[in-house]
Order: sequence, then structure tokens, then C-alpha cells
Amino acid sequence: MDNLLSGGMPKGSSILIRAHPLADPQTMAIQFLHHQLENGGIGIYFVNNKAPTCTLEEAANINMDLIRFKQKGQLFFIDAYSRLFGLESNQEYSVEAPSDLDSVSKAVSKALFECSRKGKVFLVYDSLNASIDEFGERILTQISDWCKTAVAFDAILCFIYTEWNYPKKISEAVANLYPNIVDLITLERIVATQVVTVSKNEGAKVSKHMIPIKKVITGGIKGYIPKILVTGPFHAGKTTIVHALSTRAVSVQRMGTTVALDFGHVDHRGFALDLFGTVGQPRFDPILERLGGEALGAILVIDSTKPEEFSRAKEMMHKAGVYGLPYVVAANKQDLPGALPVEEVRKKLNVSKDTAIVGTVGSDSTSLLRALDILIDKILLM
Repeated sequence: MDNLLSGGMPKGSSILIRAHPLADPQTMAIQFLHHQLENGGIGIYFVNNKAPTCTLEEAANINMDLIRFKQKGQLFFIDAYSRLFGLESNQEYSVEAPSDLDSVSKAVSKALFECSRKGKVFLVYDSLNASIDEFGERILTQISDWCKTAVAFDAILCFIYTEWNYPKKISEAVANLYPNIVDLITLERIVATQVVTVSKNEGAKVSKHMIPIKKVITGGIKGYIPKILVTGPFHAGKTTIVHALSTRAVSVQRMGTTVALDFGHVDHRGFALDLFGTVGQPRFDPILERLGGEALGAILVIDSTKPEEFSRAKEMMHKAGVYGLPYVVAANKQDLPGALPVEEVRKKLNVSKDTAIVGTVGSDSTSLLRALDILIDKILLM
């Protein structure tokens, strides 16, 4: 996200998390908030569509312990929910009359003023939709005033918003209000159902890159690359590479030879990645295309000591249907006698200078991670 936002969210600014109706913006907002709190900031969470305790529970479900920061005096709630039902609020800040915009504004302004004395403030407004439903376009004028206040206090304001079927006038007014917009989009045609992109970035050129994401049980959201194909000829070292890169891996083998596929999961650079290793023998070629389906990139593994198999390697890329996707060549077994150097491999493979070729050794995680890093960067530039 820092890369997509050209260095992160600038203090004294505001950001809109705009979500497709089937996406989950709250998880991302909680993760932004948690990150700020871990770095010593002060958090304010405005909530008008659920009880504050529900937010704490939802954060705990993604392993984000907000209760700890609340107990330390770093996190404060503005409760605009309880009094809708005639209940008393036990939060530090509450809205006396949630259906009155002046009452809402008074509570937000008070919290910003008092909390800014304690440190750098990150405020989450959950949800903008509920306020639009209650106050109509008047809430947008009020938010504009809060954003000006944020500049004075050097605070960051983060608003949660789902793009329901509002009139075009309101949708455009919301988009024009914020200098930074992060979009959460759901896709139907790839394994990952949600991607994140930035459609507006204050003072910087917008990159339209889409990064697949998913919730992880270890906490919050990670970038998610759901399928990287690891392919290449028989005995090139695919299984060794999948297992060396993976935090957990399984192989379907018979007498030491992969006869179905290798599967590995990798946690690296804030990304969760799944590796699918193919079988090398030609008799298994009919399943190559199925294994290559929905892949976002590929690692082509070749045995650097066997240039006679290079044409077979390229053939497998074509049969798997992954030519045209980002890929990197792992010129494997560089530790063996007779291994061709990288530039000689390039000539024998007859690939362009733009094709990344990395000399690898199956037991050397450093060389393998270098190849994986290059591939991740290529995927992110798609």
C-alpha cells in the first residue's frame, strides 16, 4: 500500500476506502489503524452502524488486538450508535443525538482536538454510508470541514464507504471530496476474489496496478498471488525448488518422482503465494493446460547442465498456456560441473534480454528468493 500511495498516507490528509458491495473495507481500515497504533500513534474509531465492542471483536477475529491499545490509552471510540437505541455509552466520546448532524460534528471535533494533544491521530470513520443515508449530501460538506481540521492537527482521516447504487451526483461528490482513494474490487475470473488498487493519490501520478489480497489467519490482510506455476523438464529440480521456497509444501510422488503435482505455500514480503509444480514427463502433458489455468506468473526451471532439454522447457510453457504471463527462468543446478552460465543459457534458450534468468541452486534459498522477488515485481507491474 505504501508503494501504491507513493510513500504512504500523508499526515494532515484524508483517504477513502471505496469498496465494491461484495468486498470488505473494514478489515483494511482496521489494519491501517493497527499499523498506526503499533507505531505509537493515537487512534480514533467513529462508529455509527454497530456497537464499538463489535469492532473490537472483528479486529480480534483477524488477530488485530485493538483492546490492548484501548487499555494503554492509545485508542478511543466515538460512539454514534448506542443512543440510537436509547442506550448509554461507556466510550470516551459519544454522540448525544446521532440523528443530529451538529451533535455528530461536535463529538468528532472534540475527539480530534483532545486526542491530537496526545500524539499523531489516525481516525477511522465507519461508516460514511450510514451518514449519507441519515444526512444526505450535508454530511459531505461537514466532512470537508473535518478534513481542513485534520490539516491543522496533522491527523489522517480514513473513511469507509461502499459503492452502493447511489445517484451519480452523490457518487461523484464523494470521489471529489478525497485526495486519496483506495479501491477494493471483487473479481470473478481469478482465484483471488478481491483486489486493491489506488484510483486517486494526492500530488502524485496514480498507478493502476491491482494487487490481489486475502484475509489470513495470522492477522489482517496480505497481498495474495494465488497461483504461480513452477514448470520445466523432468528432473530439472522443480520439486526441490517448491519445497525450498515454501513454508509448507506437499508432493504427490511415486518412488521419488512427482506424478501429479507439487504444491507449496510461501509467505514472503507481505504476500501469501501458492506455488504449483508440474510434472515433467511428456506423458503428463495433457494436464499441463489445466494446471496453468488462472496462474498469474511462472517459474521456468531448467537444468543448466542439460541444454538439450531447453527446447522441451519452452514447449512446456506453451502447453501450460502461460506464455505471455510474467515469468522468470531459474537456471538451476549451477553448483554442478558443466553448468552453463546465465548468459550462455540465454543464448541456448534464444530468449530476449528482457527475460529474467537467475542462476539457482536448489539448496540455496538466497538464489531462489532472488528469482521469486523478480517474478513478484513483474506480476505487480501487470
